[in-house]
Amino acid sequence: MLSGSSLSEMSSEETPQVSPRIRWVLSILVCAHLIALVLPPLAFQTRGALGDSPSVQTLMSMVRGYTQFLYIDRGYAFFAPDPGPSHLIQAAITDASGEVDERMIPSLDDQWPRLLYHRHFMLAEYLSEIYQPPTPSEEFAELDPVGAQLWEQSRARYEYVRQSIVDHLQHKNNGRRVVIRRLEHALPGFIELANDPIPLNDPRLYRVLRDQAFDPEQTNDTSSNLPEAIPAPKNVQPDDESSSSGVSESESATPNPPPAAGSEIDSEA
Repeated sequence: MLSGSSLSEMSSEETPQVSPRIRWVLSILVCAHLIALVLPPLAFQTRGALGDSPSVQTLMSMVRGYTQFLYIDRGYAFFAPDPGPSHLIQAAITDASGEVDERMIPSLDDQWPRLLYHRHFMLAEYLSEIYQPPTPSEEFAELDPVGAQLWEQSRARYEYVRQSIVDHLQHKNNGRRVVIRRLEHALPGFIELANDPIPLNDPRLYRVLRDQAFDPEQTNDTSSNLPEAIPAPKNVQPDDESSSSGVSESESATPNPPPAAGSEIDSEA
């Protein structure tokens, strides 16, 4: 039989000894990893109308490659306690006979497993995040030339990304005609849900995000060639869809029967 002291001596001898230098190195690596976890959400939360925070982006440049490699460069703003509305892409795919196939992006019916659904969800969120209305008025350009230039650059980026989505869908659907538009899916508040329990996919929670200029004088020119104006989804239709002017981006959606395919408006080239 071994005594207690003998057992303690054996256990102490079997325990690996880590040098202080290795402990310091491991501690630095752990701290660096924690910093890499904190910086992406911080960069997301410090993003404003004028762009990203320069100081946070300077720190992000040190860990961007590492966070992208591990796929931890996310903002996570869609999690609790207040995730806010989500954004979807609705596509209308028209074949040679004129029949329209409406699809939602993301959709659990089309994207599976869940990781693929999440990638499409982030794509729809990104398109909504970078959205910029059409070119500002001449008066704004005269008052703030730098701001107008940034506006045009942001608009060009949005159009490029949107068109790349259209091109990809056309390629995946054998060159069929494709137009898209953005939708916002709101969450009911606690009080509203308590007073009127509705499912999360209730049509009243959806609204169409129109591509429309801020300047009322540009409304007629812009609304006649809306790149995202397509037949209303089967369960989502904005109020006064046929109106070509005076429609705000915050217009609510109400369920109505979908119009005919002939009401579809061409996508911008």
